[in-house]
Amino acid sequence: MSQIVTMPQLGETVTEGTILRWLVQVGDEVKEDDPILEISTDKVDTEVPSPFTGQVTSLLVEEGETVEVGASLLELDGESNNSSVTEEASNEVETVREPVEEVVEVKEVVEVEEVKSTPVAKSTNLKLSPVVRKLASENNVDLEQVTGTGSGGRITRKDIESFITSGSKTVQKPKKVLEKQKDKDVQPAKTSSGEISRLRRRIAENMVMSKQTSAHVMTSVEVDYENVEILRSKHKKSFKEENGFSLTYLPFISLATIYALREYPAVNSSFDLDKNIHSFHSNINLGIAVDLNQEGLIVGTLREADSFSLKGLARKISDTSSKLREGSYDLDDVSGSTFTISNNGSFNSFLTSPIINQPNVAILSTESVKKRPVVIEAQDGTDSIAIRHTGMLSLTWDHRAFDGSVALLFLNSIREKLENSDWSQELN
Repeated sequence: MSQIVTMPQLGETVTEGTILRWLVQVGDEVKEDDPILEISTDKVDTEVPSPFTGQVTSLLVEEGETVEVGASLLELDGESNNSSVTEEASNEVETVREPVEEVVEVKEVVEVEEVKSTPVAKSTNLKLSPVVRKLASENNVDLEQVTGTGSGGRITRKDIESFITSGSKTVQKPKKVLEKQKDKDVQPAKTSSGEISRLRRRIAENMVMSKQTSAHVMTSVEVDYENVEILRSKHKKSFKEENGFSLTYLPFISLATIYALREYPAVNSSFDLDKNIHSFHSNINLGIAVDLNQEGLIVGTLREADSFSLKGLARKISDTSSKLREGSYDLDDVSGSTFTISNNGSFNSFLTSPIINQPNVAILSTESVKKRPVVIEAQDGTDSIAIRHTGMLSLTWDHRAFDGSVALLFLNSIREKLENSDWSQELN
């Protein structure tokens, strides 16, 4: 009598297992409780004992296959030791149900031809064992091209090995994509080319050099510009009439930055690891990055910037920017900076990580100032929501020269001065 050994339930949540290794072969005699195979599940790897005694007549699944609980694994020629028990138990069951009228439903009988099992191609939608997936991945096998010979068309380890041996293991594009493209003439992308300008080349070389030189880190803080905005709104019309240029946020940020650089001289320094020199600059030469109408970027230098008032800084920034855009600058105007500011806020940025202007050790990015809801804490400790002019300040700094605590202290110093200074006094 033939007996079928099925995939056992090895845990409450276990629904399938992978055949790791057969411990018996066709023709072997096994006894009840003899180990017959090793199975791997998501919970455990274990040996499975035979529930019957008999001779192995057929191994129904291949090593490496993943099967569901209850699936047929092995066929034995023998009798179940539990068959007599089952029969006895069946005879002992008394029928206690009341008789009911038997209803027989007559259905049309349709002859069905026997369908023989055949290999199934394109088995990528079937469950694959971890062994099969790993083997396919390691050998760049396109599973769409593999014909599964396992139970239900599953791809087995032998299928993968045969496919590899055949030499057809290159991963191909999905057929659907190929079908869409095969009737189309693929046209090369239209491009135009030209020589890189001297300015663009210089910028490119400097940016790459800076990234290769400094250990770039970016740190940011949010600033409440409401006090600055109140002063600007009050004086911007008269300021422009008197001076011929607008009063922007940049002079306020620049002056607050100068104050902070005095407090934290490590940020106003240069660092030469090759020469083993860390230089702290006594003067503050403030670099201002200027966009040349999208044709390039150049840094103008405000020498001795710490000697200027707020109004003086505003004028110097305006004059330097004009000279750079007009091309009427000399070497002193574009060299010798000790710290740089990049005014990205004028282009409506939110958060930027600029590249350090060598040999500086840090660069500050000003971001756009917009009206946003913020929580305001009153003196009595109560909170309220108000609409304020706020924006981010981002500092890219060289971790070789100083650490994050210095960067944050420096940024918070700028923030505190922008939020709490009496700017009306600075403007006079």
